Amino acid sequence: MNKLHGFVVVLLVCFLGACGTPRTDPERSSLPEPADVALVVFQDTEAPLARLNLSIAVFDVETEIGNSIYSSKIQVSSVERRYLPFRLKETLDRAGFWGAVRVMPQTDLNSEINVTAKILFSDGVELRLQVLAVDAAGRVWLDRMYHDVTSDLDYSTDPSYQIDPFQDLYNRISNDLSNSLETYTKLDRDLLLNIAMLKYASELSPETFGRYLSEDKGELTLKGLPSEDDPLFQRVQRIRESEYLFADSVDQHYESLHKQIGPTYAWWRYYSYELIEGNRKLTKVDATRGATKGSWYAMERIYKTYKESKMNEDALRELTNSFDRETEPTVADLAGRVIRLTGTLDRQYEEWRRLLRELYRNETGY
Repeated sequence: MNKLHGFVVVLLVCFLGACGTPRTDPERSSLPEPADVALVVFQDTEAPLARLNLSIAVFDVETEIGNSIYSSKIQVSSVERRYLPFRLKETLDRAGFWGAVRVMPQTDLNSEINVTAKILFSDGVELRLQVLAVDAAGRVWLDRMYHDVTSDLDYSTDPSYQIDPFQDLYNRISNDLSNSLETYTKLDRDLLLNIAMLKYASELSPETFGRYLSEDKGELTLKGLPSEDDPLFQRVQRIRESEYLFADSVDQHYESLHKQIGPTYAWWRYYSYELIEGNRKLTKVDATRGATKGSWYAMERIYKTYKESKMNEDALRELTNSFDRETEPTVADLAGRVIRLTGTLDRQYEEWRRLLRELYRNETGY
């Protein structure tokens, strides 16, 4: 029986090597080794300026997964596309440069800055994100690829979802965004706040508020402002306040998901790192020397790590499937009416947008 078990282990390890681990990714060798980066934090001594709200949409995932030792990498990616945005949100909150930072299922029409990203590669050893940040006026603040690689030091203790091995990557994104923000004067920020407000109003009633904005090559310019005592404009402002409360409720769903999935995902990433690094080291063993004691131990360890990572992968898949099937209802106040939205967060968000437009039409006649 032991011989049979040993034979199975050898076959599995050979299979893992033949599958091609993520370390065979040809782009890796061309990427520079990332350096440690400290998070730049806002200093209270600086002159007070208007705080801009920033929203982070659920990440996209590279459609071509490529060779993977994991049969369900697509399902794990479904976890990552919701989990990683919240890690970025926490980093931006700690930096302190922004107003409200929220994770949303789609681009947020109510925010001054929108951040979107695509997960290009993620396996516990390496993370690559393509990040785009655009303000409400259509100006690009950030458009670049971020890359980070972990080491044994990052996994030297039992994993905790509160300590991310790729924190340097999030720090770089935050620092770049805050650097862009610091180039904006008080006048620039006030102008952007007005553009965001009129853009939101135009979404509800383009025939009423569209004339206050002009567009040229994708960028919006403010042509004027409605009167402060304009009843239609006041109505839009009240609806926008309701939208803020709804966005806070949606953001809390992602916080709940982060706490629920975080521990399992941290262990899955830990085992993925162990498996990939163990496989890489095993391939360096001289095959002509035969199965030495050291290489046999390595194969046994890889086999055990593979089983444990698959268990965590299955748990992640079940957690995210349950999240897809039914998210907790969102209860929001809309002009004195209590609205209860059900279904996935994407469906809730789309239904909320429909209700806002309907409410504005019913109350204003537009």
